[in-house]
Amino acid sequence: MYGKECHMVNKNTQIRNKMIKQYPKTDREKLAGLERHIHEKHPIYLVAMEPYLIFTKGEDKFIKLSSELNEWTVQHRHVHHCDLFLIHSTNSRQLVIELDGSIHDIKTEKTDKRNARYELNNIPYIVINESELKEKLGVPKSRPLTQDQINEEFDEKFQLLKHI
Repeated sequence: MYGKECHMVNKNTQIRNKMIKQYPKTDREKLAGLERHIHEKHPIYLVAMEPYLIFTKGEDKFIKLSSELNEWTVQHRHVHHCDLFLIHSTNSRQLVIELDGSIHDIKTEKTDKRNARYELNNIPYIVINESELKEKLGVPKSRPLTQDQINEEFDEKFQLLKHI
């Protein structure tokens, strides 16, 4: 390929790469984009991506944050795998971020229990529900949200939690 043909291939590749960046395909890509956004806009927070929150069974008291599990913990504790966990670097305040896809529209009982567990333990949390955000922005259900839309929703909800 020479000249104009080569330029067209490069231009198409640039457009494709921009689309991939703009419309993340997986939840992991969305979380990674949100994590980058938080690091850039709120550098005072330490961010853990997809850590395990360990709670007592029965009473659901928060015990600790962990990056790995062992068999005893799985058998004797309630384990929740949250999307992002923020810790303020100077005062250790915590914030959980959940990015809820369409599965949470179906499994609302588990989602409600998760949220109740956070409230019981006074763990501040932000939920970005993709279906609700699409409806709010007028985005068709069949079309994915852009990373900017997700980041802006986080910023809006984060401003409501200024005491964090």
